[in-house]
Amino acid sequence: MNFPQPRSKKRMGDHPYIFKEMVDYSYQTSWSLDKKFVAEWLEISNDGLVTVKSNGTGYSWDGCTPKFSFLDIKVVGIPDGHIDVRTMKPFTYRASMVHDALYQYLASVPVSKRDIDLLFLEMLGDFRLRDLYYFAVKYFGGREVVQHGVKC
Repeated sequence: MNFPQPRSKKRMGDHPYIFKEMVDYSYQTSWSLDKKFVAEWLEISNDGLVTVKSNGTGYSWDGCTPKFSFLDIKVVGIPDGHIDVRTMKPFTYRASMVHDALYQYLASVPVSKRDIDLLFLEMLGDFRLRDLYYFAVKYFGGREVVQHGVKC
């Protein structure tokens, strides 16, 4: 199958992946698409179900970007929040995973950057720094990407 190509991140230094999800994860959005979007690591159904695919090897991402490895002993960067006792994952875990997968295909995904960023805000739920994190992705995330065929 000919999948859309994911964009590669321009990495300065060592930006480690710190999370790996071994099972597919789906989140229902309010989006409505003319046709579904299918890529190697991401699928969006016509009714807006977003699925980040593990493909048997696991989907890896760096949480809230940027992150740097300091002397191979500590990962330093934007915090992902403390552990949410409801999920036993950092507060931003799912939101950052879905956002990273959507941004990976930002040039070809049939959803505007604005809607992707608003989904990130929604998925952050009751995380106390959600507005600050939303501001960061809204104004600094994916600035160099031109979306094709999306009305913003």
